[in-house]
Amino acid sequence: MTSDEQHETPAPEVAAPVPRRSLIGGLALGGVALGAGALGAVAVDRLGGASGYRREQFTLEVACLASTMRTATQANKADDADGRAPFLVEGWIYPKGTIPGDGFVPTDVDSIGRWFCRGWFIIDADRGQPHTVSNHEFIFGTITLDRLFPPDTLASVGLEGTDFRDQSSTRSVIGGTGNYVGATGQVLETFFALNTSTFPGDDEAFGPCFRFDFDIRVLD
Repeated sequence: MTSDEQHETPAPEVAAPVPRRSLIGGLALGGVALGAGALGAVAVDRLGGASGYRREQFTLEVACLASTMRTATQANKADDADGRAPFLVEGWIYPKGTIPGDGFVPTDVDSIGRWFCRGWFIIDADRGQPHTVSNHEFIFGTITLDRLFPPDTLASVGLEGTDFRDQSSTRSVIGGTGNYVGATGQVLETFFALNTSTFPGDDEAFGPCFRFDFDIRVLD
């Protein structure tokens, strides 16, 4: 997939502002076992590159499961406008095209792995967006008692979180394991839908869905 192709689909219309907590989510261990290779059914373009490396471009989708959101105590309790606090949330990973749009019901069906997001809300009175600075771990495969630590993973860091569907954050890919050992490059993250999971105590705060367009180099 070329850089232009990553953006060939018109961005959805801008949605009404989404509650801050509905921009991240996740729950439960598991995922669907993969076939050969970390990404299984995901379409991957493997391109020639520098000696000893291969370049891979592919797209994943993630449905955050809102019920797994956990937020620590707000650091500055004296200021309600200062929303800075650490958090952790999880989600299911899917191949591109699995999530058709708003109202998606997230389950482990068709999932190829687990997504973990941890970081800090960075919202205050002067900066309502972006919402967070975070670390992502993409775990490909099924987490089971027999295999607690699936070998194929990718990790990224950067800013994320917006109410708008026409803006993408650019995050650094900082490593990987298994089939992705030595991974480096970038990933574009786009909020494009809401799923049916909700956050504890708020039945109108729905979990978000993200599209991740990867462009990485991996040790060959």
